[in-house]
Amino acid sequence: MSYSAEDGPPAPAARGAAPVRIFTDADGTRWQVSERPFADYDRRRGLSLIFASDAAVRRVREYPANWFLLSDEELSALSWKA
Repeated sequence: MSYSAEDGPPAPAARGAAPVRIFTDADGTRWQVSERPFADYDRRRGLSLIFASDAAVRRVREYPANWFLLSDEELSALSWKA
């Protein structure tokens, strides 16, 4: 199940996993976005924002706390930040 930006993320008690946002970029590519913890072998700790499509995966380590409420255009631009 995905959630819309208008609804906001689900309450912590109502979700079994991190919220997932799905959007389509200007090129027509469908992206699924979610927060994931850094890999166990990474010496850094924290969460990454993962953008996944059929053709690519992007990881953004620095992103705003309100990422779920960003517009599709803002999320698309954020996905290109290293």
